[in-house]
Amino acid sequence: MASPERSTESLAPVSYLPWAAPEAVGETTPADVETTLLAAENVLTRRLRARSLSHAEAEGVLSEVGVYGEEADELLERYERLGYLDEQRLAEQIVHTHHERKGLGRSAVEAEMRRRQIDPCVIYEVLDTLDVDEVGPATALADQRARRMGDLDDATAERRLLGFLMRKGYSSSVSREAVKAALQAAGRSVR
Repeated sequence: MASPERSTESLAPVSYLPWAAPEAVGETTPADVETTLLAAENVLTRRLRARSLSHAEAEGVLSEVGVYGEEADELLERYERLGYLDEQRLAEQIVHTHHERKGLGRSAVEAEMRRRQIDPCVIYEVLDTLDVDEVGPATALADQRARRMGDLDDATAERRLLGFLMRKGYSSSVSREAVKAALQAAGRSVR
């Protein structure tokens, strides 16, 4: 059985407590700051190679690495100047992938932009250019889905199609109109 009295020499030094390691409390050298900034720049560049980031997301990446304040602002300004950070382009990419390719509605596209923390002014500017006619894409989605619902009764098919389109981000009025058109095209009755 070990003795309750242990020697402090056998314990590992604790570096996260300021009073435990006096040499760790000292000033950071310019070389340390430069090394940290270089590491932060490398991490941010790797993340930007994988996918576009909003300003807030890039700021979060820098904070993960331990770069805050003026250093972070200077680095972000440089990346914006070089065109690596462009929220307008990112918002347009989201519209392309979510609305045009995936067929999601305006509210789903807006929710994705908010999740990515894009500036609200940019969100509204890009959404104003979004195609106003959502009934066409919603009807196309409803037509595709209605073809697979041949074994369901009309009321169940209508309910499921409405839920499907609303989860895709279409408003209730657009969803109802699209479901009505899709079901009528399939020769089914609509309430």
